[in-house]
Amino acid sequence: MEIKAPEDERPQLPDESIPAQFSRGRVTVKGEQAPLLYEAGYYGTLKNGNKLILEPEEVLLLVRRQRIQVSDSKGTNFEFADLLEQLGERHPGLWTRFLVYSDLRSRGYVVRTGYGKGLLFRVYPRGAKLNEATAKYFVCVISEGVPLKVTEIETFSKQAKRNRKKLMLAVLDRQGETTYYLVAPADIVAEK
Repeated sequence: MEIKAPEDERPQLPDESIPAQFSRGRVTVKGEQAPLLYEAGYYGTLKNGNKLILEPEEVLLLVRRQRIQVSDSKGTNFEFADLLEQLGERHPGLWTRFLVYSDLRSRGYVVRTGYGKGLLFRVYPRGAKLNEATAKYFVCVISEGVPLKVTEIETFSKQAKRNRKKLMLAVLDRQGETTYYLVAPADIVAEK
């Protein structure tokens, strides 16, 4: 007797790139392909059922994977480097966030934008259904060599605990490799 694994219920994306519009520093997908892209990978924020607003990290990943083709109102197509430059002007630190976002996605996690300052991403379990599952982790992105105060980690840890999440530090080294650390709550008390 052969047991089959349950099929993924998410729709499959078409082979050709989905058209996306770059305007005023934002990238959107409109029309019938907007909900398709949202449901296939849980990208962006779906408005009115037919307008998908993508986060900068999502745009870069989808362009790199050739899932969307971004153009402006004049019909000029943007390549990955063009978008990185354009979006990076409005979103400092985009390259660092993109590397971590891309790494988490490549590991099969559903990743959504963060939860306030410093907690850049919410990470859902592999195979999660976005409207049914809850995020398991809050992710704080740190670049190697950039100092981070213990009080900041404490603040992030408390925020994660209040929201019943685990805090994960994503440390990006100088070669672009990411190492993840789970932060366990601890009380630090100075002796008098």
